[in-house]
Amino acid sequence: ITESEQKLAKIIPDYDIIRRQEEQKTAQRDLAEEKRKELFAKRGRGNQFTSKDDRDKWIRLELKSLNKAIHDKREQMERLKKDLQDETTKSIEIEEQLRQIGDNGQEQRTHMDNVNTRVRDFRQKKSDIAALKTELARKETQLHIQLSQTRDELRKCQDSLRSVMNKGAASGTDGLQRLLRQFADENRNQDIIKGYHGTLIENLECDPAFYTAVEVIAGNRLNYHIVDTDVIATRLVKEFNASRQRGEIHFLPLNVLDIQNNHLPQISGASPLIDQLQWTSKAEKAVRHVFNRIMLCEDFNSATRTARQYDVDCVTLDGDQVQRRGALTGGFIDKKVSRLELQRSIKQLRTTLNKYEQEYDALRSEIMNMDNEYNNIMTELQREDMKSKKNWDNYEQMKSDAKHLQSELDRITTHRPGKERQLNTLIATIDQFCAKEESLQSELGSDLVSQLTVEEQATVDKLNDTIEKITQELKEIIRRRVELEGNKTRLEHQVANNYRKNRDQINTDLERMHVENVRSVIEELEREYTILSDKLNEHEKQTDAIDRIINNLDKELKTKQKELDQLKNSDRDIDEHINEEKRNTDKYEVKLRNAQNKLDESTKRQNDIGVPPDGLDKYKDIPTKQLQRDLDRAIIELKKYAHVNKKALDQFLQFSDERDKLTNRKGEIDEAHRHIADLIESLDNKRFETIQFTFKQVSLYFTEVFKRLVPEGTAHLVIKKGDNEDYDSEQVSSQSQGQQMSVDDFTGVGIKVSFNGRANEMRDMQQLSGGQKSLVALALIFAIQKCDPAPFYLFDEIDQALDPQYRHAVADMINELSQKAQFIITTFGPDLLKYGDKFYGITYRNKVSQIRSVTRDEALEFVEDNEANQAAQAATTTA
Repeated sequence: ITESEQKLAKIIPDYDIIRRQEEQKTAQRDLAEEKRKELFAKRGRGNQFTSKDDRDKWIRLELKSLNKAIHDKREQMERLKKDLQDETTKSIEIEEQLRQIGDNGQEQRTHMDNVNTRVRDFRQKKSDIAALKTELARKETQLHIQLSQTRDELRKCQDSLRSVMNKGAASGTDGLQRLLRQFADENRNQDIIKGYHGTLIENLECDPAFYTAVEVIAGNRLNYHIVDTDVIATRLVKEFNASRQRGEIHFLPLNVLDIQNNHLPQISGASPLIDQLQWTSKAEKAVRHVFNRIMLCEDFNSATRTARQYDVDCVTLDGDQVQRRGALTGGFIDKKVSRLELQRSIKQLRTTLNKYEQEYDALRSEIMNMDNEYNNIMTELQREDMKSKKNWDNYEQMKSDAKHLQSELDRITTHRPGKERQLNTLIATIDQFCAKEESLQSELGSDLVSQLTVEEQATVDKLNDTIEKITQELKEIIRRRVELEGNKTRLEHQVANNYRKNRDQINTDLERMHVENVRSVIEELEREYTILSDKLNEHEKQTDAIDRIINNLDKELKTKQKELDQLKNSDRDIDEHINEEKRNTDKYEVKLRNAQNKLDESTKRQNDIGVPPDGLDKYKDIPTKQLQRDLDRAIIELKKYAHVNKKALDQFLQFSDERDKLTNRKGEIDEAHRHIADLIESLDNKRFETIQFTFKQVSLYFTEVFKRLVPEGTAHLVIKKGDNEDYDSEQVSSQSQGQQMSVDDFTGVGIKVSFNGRANEMRDMQQLSGGQKSLVALALIFAIQKCDPAPFYLFDEIDQALDPQYRHAVADMINELSQKAQFIITTFGPDLLKYGDKFYGITYRNKVSQIRSVTRDEALEFVEDNEANQAAQAATTTA
């Protein structure tokens, strides 16, 4: 742009000079041609006019017309001069306004720079706080994970400790802790809370080497609860029982504990166990009460010797006890599960948990402060952004005003040369008119001639030479002017339409970029990129560490997999061995069953000998050989009586005993049969009475309700018997009093009705019309409702089949019964709507049913529309 403007600055002065020369030469040529033209016209007027007077008359008319044209041109020139002067003044004013706008714009730019600086500072603070918030969030997540892990470990330790405790003591401890928490939440029994100091195990510490000895000596007393006084213990027990807590609780009231003298001797290989313990200040009496006069010995022999010699209870590190009274206690103790070790872990975990909770609370507070500060910064940033936008709008308005003024100035500047050329043209035209006027004035009054004078001819020749010379000069000037004008136009077009537009767009973009503080944004993005790069490097390091851990785990997994495969192979070998042993066991079981069968058979054969009970005493002292000889002789003699039943007497006695037992059993069964028959008869009577009572009630209400519905009619319920006879309630009562009746005699229930009240026209249900059947069914339902009310009833279009004369009576009956029960009824008739409390309308549109609450009037319109539609359909069908 600068290069083009410099070229244009060189061309414009030359162009202006050439243009003015062209205008001057053109004016001179036109003036000379006008003079020459007048001289030629003067010569021609000798032939044009016949007399001098005619010529002078024509000249005067021409002068008059010429004077008027000169006057008009001069007025036009004055107006044009005035326009040029006004435009000059306006250009000066516009330039002053542009200068002021430039000064204001610079001031606005300075203000915008200040705002952008504050915005950049706020964005920097926002970025810093966001990074800090991210770091705090990461710490919060990590701390939350540590809290969860610590809570899980604490819960596991507590569960492990509870599992090795007495179940009742564990439940009691939990219940007591819940009770104390309830006291604290309700802010009551503060003296109990202050007087409670936890369990003995919670107030006791020692070296892990002495855990077994301490646990053996204390036993379940480790779970005893330490309180200041027995009064507090009593109140806790009462509250414990009143709140229905489960478990058992034991107390160590400090005010009633008796502490014996603890002066133990100094013995080689033994020391007082209490010297190895540490306890809280509140628990000293309780600890001394439990561990007083207990000696810790190196081994069992030392413990035995010390207990016998110094009359103290002793314990070894392995948990073997030797009491001073001589009792010895010992054996295997699983040291993997130690209550003191679990309690120590619980205490450490609680300390760690409290530390984490405090850190978490402090971190949450810091995060909240960061959030508040972040919100404040965002508020300020939004406020400054609004200021920046407002300043930018003002700056844009200034630019728009400046652009408009510059356009106006460019328009004036562009049009001024044309007006100046127009002014020069007017001046040249006026000069021509003046020259013509001067020529006509000189010709006025002169002689009428047809030839020019010598002087006039010389003037014409001189004018011809002048015109020829000026024309040649003018051609060169025009050529030069056209060349300069082409270069000028080309440069102006490039500058105005290309370069300046692009420059203005670039300046606008740069200004917008400046206003929007792109540099600060870039710097912020670079900072974020640096932070993200650092995080990426850190994550890559963590990923590498995780990869190493995964590789180690893979190696460990492969090792464990090999061990698992070996164990599986070993397991298969063991299974094969077990199966082999099982097969051998099955063989031995078969042999054992066979042997057992042989033994049972031999025993049976031995029992079949049938030796009398007194035979043993008779042959007890006889030698075996003699008994064998007697047995052989007896067998020979018995062979003679092989056909005789040798067990007849025993069988007779056995069967006689069984007969007596069966006889007694039969008597008992007969007695039970009589009792059962009496019970069945009593139940049948009660069932008959119940059915009779229910039938009477329903029949009574049925007759009453039917009378209400059909005032001129009558109806009865009847019971049907197997002989096809019907009995009403009174007949059933008389029959039951006159003769024994059974429920089994009844085959069903029937209905006898008459709608005109005539007894000889009583009809069964099969003889009634559809509407009459519906009415009878409703009467029966209402009767049952009065006899055994239900909370609600659901009726679906019960009035659809009713005769019109009975619908109002049914509606009145439902209204009466609705005082003690709820009725939900669907209907298309208006009769039942009269007593309704709530109404719902159901519509079916687009294959979808919809239900909505409506008023009574809307419900009446609904059913009326339905009746009208049905009537129209009926009329159509009839037609």
